[in-house]
Amino acid sequence: MRHSLYDLAWPIVRRVPTEWAHQLGMTALKLPVRLGSRVEDPFTWQGLRVSNRVGVAAGFDKDAAVLGGIAGMGAGFVEVGTILTRPWQGNPRPRMSRVLEQRAVWNRMGFPSDGLSAVHKRLRRWRDPALALGCNIAPHPLTIRTASEPGFVDRARAELEELAETLHEVAAFFVINLSSPNTKGLRNVLHGEGFAQELVGPVHALLRDLDQDAGRPAATPLLVKLPPETADGAAWTPDALAGLVGPLLPVCDGFVAVNTSIHLALKSAKEAQPDFPGGLSGAPLLPLAIEAQQVLAEMAPEHLRIGAGGVMSPADACLLRDAGAHLVEVFSGLIYRGPTLVGDCAAALRAG
Repeated sequence: MRHSLYDLAWPIVRRVPTEWAHQLGMTALKLPVRLGSRVEDPFTWQGLRVSNRVGVAAGFDKDAAVLGGIAGMGAGFVEVGTILTRPWQGNPRPRMSRVLEQRAVWNRMGFPSDGLSAVHKRLRRWRDPALALGCNIAPHPLTIRTASEPGFVDRARAELEELAETLHEVAAFFVINLSSPNTKGLRNVLHGEGFAQELVGPVHALLRDLDQDAGRPAATPLLVKLPPETADGAAWTPDALAGLVGPLLPVCDGFVAVNTSIHLALKSAKEAQPDFPGGLSGAPLLPLAIEAQQVLAEMAPEHLRIGAGGVMSPADACLLRDAGAHLVEVFSGLIYRGPTLVGDCAAALRAG
């Protein structure tokens, strides 16, 4: 990978607290300066068309604040969010830090969000078809806290449907995020019995109805973001992952794999607390993402598969592609390698 101005700035950047550095980076992305190179490598699947196969993962631009800057990095798509029905401040600090010796990032942000209304207005203003907009959605953390109470499923489903219906006009695809470890109790919903039929299925059916009403020639894909481990933090076995994915196959169009790791956070991040550790991303996550893609390629050959987790170089992006991913997302790699990572990965994937 070529050297960039970011490489020169890294000795200073690494000394700035991680969340502050991210906010400074977001400010830089609002400047009218192209920070990367665009690679044309069109890919089409169902109703989704992207200008190249590299996107920016959910969590980077939670509120659609820097879409122009992400396009300027050369991304073919972005997952905006996680988007919530109403504003939420997220978890108290500390909630994000680097694990430098592992090229990793620990976070338990907890879904900070400007809320549906504000994000929707920003997405409606976007006009550049070179950057496809994905909407990452989830029930509100206050709703998740009521998961053990009567009526929870109805409340969670109503929120997901409200998000899907409002954002349908602007979204190239949707991702339901029930796998983040950063909102306490969320993964328990993912592993709950019947969640595919009771939460994912109705949203999938709603999107088909909205597509038909809007006269769209192809359906808007609905994906589910998967965790890198079981509910108790153990590494997936093929049988365990199959048990989670199998019921989802009829009610979704694809998968994003994988989210951040609880198990790796407990091993690697000094801020992680045993009762609510958050998740670790970055280089240590790549083997888990590769394993998940290999299983998904066998289980879901007709579904759209997006690889996420541990892409720190173009070679990493190619490893996920070779494991079965149609598209690849970056996030932590941007922290360590800077904005040119996007174009470099896209060029490597185009070269084959």
